[in-house]
Amino acid sequence: MRWKLICRDAADGSGDLILELPDDLLQAAGWKVGDILELEGVQANGGAIQLTKTVLCDVCGTSTTETGHGVLQAQWRDGECEGLRLCKACFSYAMATLRREHEVRHLFDEGEQ
Repeated sequence: MRWKLICRDAADGSGDLILELPDDLLQAAGWKVGDILELEGVQANGGAIQLTKTVLCDVCGTSTTETGHGVLQAQWRDGECEGLRLCKACFSYAMATLRREHEVRHLFDEGEQ
């Protein structure tokens, strides 16, 4: 899908531009208020721009744009939901830590290896 958007001057002397994104674009792209978007010019499309959502690791703050991200999430019976978006290194560390904790808790269990 394509949208034609208009940039307007922020009018604060910074030289920044404001790009208002319509609700249907946000919904189609799966973006929400507070998401970080990366703006890239695409010369092949006659001055078009490409917006990419940037996900930052909730632990170390690393951008996961290049590698993708993992999600550690819980949904409790009372309806509360919480989670962390993690870079590959932090996700691997969390998984290894949880596996190690499991091994320690069951070290002397009979019948398990």
